[in-house]
Order: sequence, then structure tokens, then C-alpha cells
Amino acid sequence: MVERPFQWGILSAANIARRRFVPGILGGTEGVLGAVAARDGDRARAFAAEFGIPRAYDSYDALLGDPEIDGVYIGLPNSLHTEWTIRAAAAGRHVLCEKPLSRRATDADRMASACAEAGVILMEAFMYRHHPQHARVRELLAAGEIGEPTYLRATFSFAMDAERRARDVRVRPELDGGAFMDVGCYALNAARFLFDAEPIEVTALQRFDSSLGVDTSFVALARFPGDRLAIVDGSFDVSGPQRYEIAGSRGSIVVDPCFQPGPAATAFTVIRGGERRLIEVPGVDQYALEADHFARSARAGRLLPPAENGRAQARAVEALYRSAETGQAVRL
Repeated sequence: MVERPFQWGILSAANIARRRFVPGILGGTEGVLGAVAARDGDRARAFAAEFGIPRAYDSYDALLGDPEIDGVYIGLPNSLHTEWTIRAAAAGRHVLCEKPLSRRATDADRMASACAEAGVILMEAFMYRHHPQHARVRELLAAGEIGEPTYLRATFSFAMDAERRARDVRVRPELDGGAFMDVGCYALNAARFLFDAEPIEVTALQRFDSSLGVDTSFVALARFPGDRLAIVDGSFDVSGPQRYEIAGSRGSIVVDPCFQPGPAATAFTVIRGGERRLIEVPGVDQYALEADHFARSARAGRLLPPAENGRAQARAVEALYRSAETGQAVRL
């Protein structure tokens, strides 16, 4: 018996959905586009026409009431994640919520609890986790390629000019904007992912733009069990790289670019004893892999690794902002 494709509902016609995630669904094998919703009905209909989506709604609630929809992608601004995840769960829809799930641990807990009680899955949309280059890195770490990994550096930055800052939702404080919420959270997530552990102590500094009301650069130090250290950062102020390096007693592994490598074949570097070895990885659409992974998780009735529901990430994010605001280290 052939299983019917997973029916997606898209909450928001924002650029992240248009440019990244919806093309990923179209490039995947597990799901199809069932409906899109936006608060502006004309915008929803234009989005639907662009991608051949059969149904368009002028409210998110209307889409959640569509009986054909199995799960939703929430690409709304950060401050709306909690409300619409909980509403989607109440409607019996599986939820793929754009990263970061929340800036507040209590909200992430509420979201996860609502989904658990409704019997649906919640997945935080860190698409990079599904790219095969990171699975290969983890295989090398497990095999002892660089010895015991005890130090990690990760960064993700891009320069946002003044014109863009004047209109971009990512720098609006009422929407939980900021550089760390947008790009720095990737670096934190990579540290948690590669160390396969949660930080036990964090310290942070931020460059805060008082005219905007958000951080535009953010640097954090995190201590993990086993006295392992990570330095992670993100910025809207500089045109920087997106890379991570994890080091051990025998060498290091450098992945650059790591979070948005694009669809072409890529390679990362293993450094040992002064020698450099390139590990080639086939090109993929990591958004397609993410969408397919979510659909398979929904069918399995549980969140399959390497995905996670975002609760632990939110606890670390909240602690880092507390440290940046108080100037004190925070124990988790």
C-alpha cells in the first residue's frame, strides 16, 4: 500500500519560506504543499500561485482548520513562535518551527508540552543538521580522528546595512530580534551538536544598538561537561564567515562554509600533524532533507535524530542573554 504524501501547511509567506523552505519541500520526496496562510489574503494567494499550492488562507487559524493538513512550517517572527506552535498542536498538526524556538526556556517548555499532550511532534528548524557533511564530521570524532575534542569555535556573521536595518524584522525587539537570535544561535547549536552535550556554564558579551533595541554582535563562551570549551558568535556588523573548528589532542576539523553551504558539492578539512586532508561531500538541498526528515518523524510518531525540539537550545539562549545583560557568568 502506497502511503499518501505528507501534506504541508505553510504559516507565513515570508522570505525564509519563499526562498528556502518551500523549494525544499518541492525538492524532497516525502511531502507536498497543501496550503499557505498569510494575514494578507492577496499575499497568500500570490504565494500559492507562485508555487502551485492548491489552497490559500487569509488567517493562520483557517489553515490550521484545514482537515487535509498533516503538519505546518512556522516561519513567523520569533515572538510569534510560541502562540502559533501551541495553536497548531491544539489543532492536531505536527510543527516544524523556524529556529530559534524561543528566547525563553519557559516558552519552549510550553510549546514542547503542548505538542506532547496533543500527540504531535515538535521540531526546531536547524536545517544544517541534515547536511551529510556534519554526519561525516561526527563519524570522524567518534572514531578518534582528532583525539578527544575539547575546544570548539563557531561563527556566523553577515553585514546588515542601515537601509536593511530600518525595515528588517530581525532587528525589532518586540519580535525578539537580534544577531544572536538570528545567526549566533547556529554557532551555539553547532557546539551542542558536536560536543553532544549541554553547556553547564556560559558567559557572554554583546554589542547593543540602543537605537534598535537589540544586539548586533554577540560573543559567548560556554563550558561543557569534561571541561570542554566553546567560543561562539554571531553578528550583523561584519561580513564574516560561517564556519566551525573543533580541536582535540591529535588535530582539528574545520568546516567552512558550515551552515549554508549551498547545493554544490563541498569539502571540509582535517588537520593532523601539520598535514591537511580534504573530505569531499556530495551536494544536497539541506532544506529538502530537513522537510523529508520531519515528514518521516511525523509518520514514526517521534522525533528522529539528529533533530531536536529546541527546549535545551532555548535554555542555553536564555542563559546567554542573561549573562550579556548582567555581566555575570550563568550556571545552567
